[in-house]
Amino acid sequence: MHFISGLPRSGSTLLAAILRQNPRFSASMSSPVCGLVRKLLDGMSANSEFASFITDEQRRRILRGVFENYYGDNFTSRTVFDTNRAWSNCLPLLGDLFPGCRVIACVRDVPWILDSIERLVRRNCLAASGMFNFDSAGSVYTRAEAVARADGMLGYGYNALKEAFYGEHVNFC
Repeated sequence: MHFISGLPRSGSTLLAAILRQNPRFSASMSSPVCGLVRKLLDGMSANSEFASFITDEQRRRILRGVFENYYGDNFTSRTVFDTNRAWSNCLPLLGDLFPGCRVIACVRDVPWILDSIERLVRRNCLAASGMFNFDSAGSVYTRAEAVARADGMLGYGYNALKEAFYGEHVNFC
């Protein structure tokens, strides 16, 4: 099990398509696995009344089970690459669940990412983008601010990538 993460509009979809050409690999666009894992972690946290009944080993089995069941036969017969921008800030968890795993972080210059997003918006000028809550009144500047803030599409990925690159688990990347 390996992971593809990084910045938006930086080639992760292309990388997954290239990897899929090898029959030994399973790779696709962003999967829901990261979101499922995070929701399960939240549900098994101290915030839950049942948290004291769940051991770390049970948590580990439950979380690995998400991967095993999502990928089915591919999980044991192929090398699987799961893609999600959020994996960059889950390195301790990934290392615990899958010792020896690697994270491929796709990167691109931030101004080029902003330009790529803006070109997409302008190319689809007859339909307001869901990236900006379907608000057609924005400008290039308000759109750039929206994607670059900490919870925005670019800002979130950028901060997660910095955590991975400068954190103690950098050896996974």
